[in-house]
Amino acid sequence: MASMDFSLGPKKNSLPPLPPEALSKIDTVALHMMPHEVVDELQAFVFAKNDKGVKAAAVNPTDHTLQLYMKEHVGERIQWFAATKHDIALFLRLHIRNFAEEIDKINASGVDAGGNIAKLADMILEFAFREKASDVHIEPLRDKTVIRFRVDGTLRPVATLRKSVHTALVSRFKILADMKIDEFRRPQDGRIEPEHLTNISLRISTIPTMHGEKMALRVLDDSSDYLTLQQLGFSPKQEDILLRQIEKPFGMIVTSGPTGSGKTTTLYALLRLLKKGDVNVSTLEDPIEHSLPGINQIQVNPRVQLTFASGLRALLRQDPDVIMVGEIRDSETSVMAGNAAMTGHLVFTTIHTNDAPSVFTRFLEMKMEDFVVASAVNTVIAQRLVRKICSGCKTEKKIDGIVVKRIKERKDILASIKTHHKMDAQELSEGLFFMGAGCDGCLNTGYAGRTGIYEVLEVDKKIRGLVLKHASVEQVKTAAAKEGFRDMIADGVDKVFAGITTFEEVLRGTRA
Repeated sequence: MASMDFSLGPKKNSLPPLPPEALSKIDTVALHMMPHEVVDELQAFVFAKNDKGVKAAAVNPTDHTLQLYMKEHVGERIQWFAATKHDIALFLRLHIRNFAEEIDKINASGVDAGGNIAKLADMILEFAFREKASDVHIEPLRDKTVIRFRVDGTLRPVATLRKSVHTALVSRFKILADMKIDEFRRPQDGRIEPEHLTNISLRISTIPTMHGEKMALRVLDDSSDYLTLQQLGFSPKQEDILLRQIEKPFGMIVTSGPTGSGKTTTLYALLRLLKKGDVNVSTLEDPIEHSLPGINQIQVNPRVQLTFASGLRALLRQDPDVIMVGEIRDSETSVMAGNAAMTGHLVFTTIHTNDAPSVFTRFLEMKMEDFVVASAVNTVIAQRLVRKICSGCKTEKKIDGIVVKRIKERKDILASIKTHHKMDAQELSEGLFFMGAGCDGCLNTGYAGRTGIYEVLEVDKKIRGLVLKHASVEQVKTAAAKEGFRDMIADGVDKVFAGITTFEEVLRGTRA
């Protein structure tokens, strides 16, 4: 048995691992000694308390902030154990009150008292934060209201409320967001900044539907702005290209992909790498999702004629070095952004296309001159988001026969497997690949968190020549491949073989 180590300054490498039975025998007092947000932030928890002191586990027990917190709020007699991130995730799940049971209690007790509605609203937000939901949907149906969370890109129902609760609940969130509670017929937008949560804010929108107002709450977590390119899922080679490109004094870096594919997060990560002390960086966004220190961020507002085009025109009179245009939606903005990139400005922007080579054709369709496209665009990033395999239940097994059949139907994926991993369809069906078996930590989905699959196209002399000739997307892609360009399907397949994601996710993320 490990010796008792009651101290404030544990030695990380000498700590015993968390006992296997620790998470199944947590006493009530210990469970509530550290709030869930503190557990999540400090990656530590208390799992037992007696007259001798407490037992605590941490991923990094030597962390200075953790030690100060424990001294002030827990005490000095602490026996430390080493925990994994999976242990933390399991503890947080145990720490969560049974959301459905609490909802049932509120439904049963009635909602006439304002306190019940306030409690219900707080519970929804608390549960959303704990589940790391990106969106909360409050949806009125004919005879009930459904609460759904979007977690890792997938919507799932979490609670059903009596229909009589709906109006009061929506009004509660409207009050918090400083919206008009007596306006039901028009869409509204608002924002909530929870005082007890740092780096978290909520963007609220309502829209009238047949059975009442539907409300959507987007959870904005500023901590995601501090992800590195490697943490976002870029390969070392892709990262090298991007680091080289952001050093250029002018030109365009374009991210491409559908809504919700992480384009803006990628641009934020690139902007954070700039040396902002000696450059003037400004952004035009709709909406501003996160606050970026040291950067002038401008919210597009068509109601006062502040569009991407008019805002860009005004920004060019502000002596900018770097400009981020949140999205190119029209020909006027496209032409102005291209001209800005040619006249000494580094321009970051996003556009909607299926892949990187299609960006050139899209710009030409948006009336940007071919010589401007060829000269201005330095780099194109195309991307999708896929779910990562849960580290807590990761296991090796054969691919399901239905998935193998779907891969065979996708000639592009099968070709990538053959080319880069020297495996044919038969070998694929017989091989072992990492998958998530499902556990409490991932809600039995087998997935936890997301990563990007990318293609990064660096524009060279040959590509510029093809753009001037209005070459087809396939011609551009073929020429780029000869220079080492790998598309996002190849990147996704690489991540499957690396045990990061699954073929199911690559199939879902790259479907046309």
